[in-house]
Amino acid sequence: MSSPLYARIRRSAQFQQLVARRNRFTLSLFSLILASFYGYMALVSFWPELIAMRLAPGSNLTFGVAAGAFLFLFFCVLSGFYVYRANGEFDRMTQSLVAGLEQEDRA
Repeated sequence: MSSPLYARIRRSAQFQQLVARRNRFTLSLFSLILASFYGYMALVSFWPELIAMRLAPGSNLTFGVAAGAFLFLFFCVLSGFYVYRANGEFDRMTQSLVAGLEQEDRA
């Protein structure tokens, strides 16, 4: 693609909307991940009794291990949600942008 085409795409209102929505979405997921991770680290640092608490009498599974496993699953789910949204909404917006540019070129 040529430089003028890239400039035209960047000036497009659809492209700016796509970038803004994608950035808001990724920033919100990033904030959620940071808050979850650092919340867990804060629990480990400031409330070790809770982290060491067994989930059931006689069990070797502690709250800390269960919470860590939950975080791992939670982050996987968030990654899947990002992929779902990127392959859905954001790809549709990109296809619409490209189709609009192709129609402008034909006109």
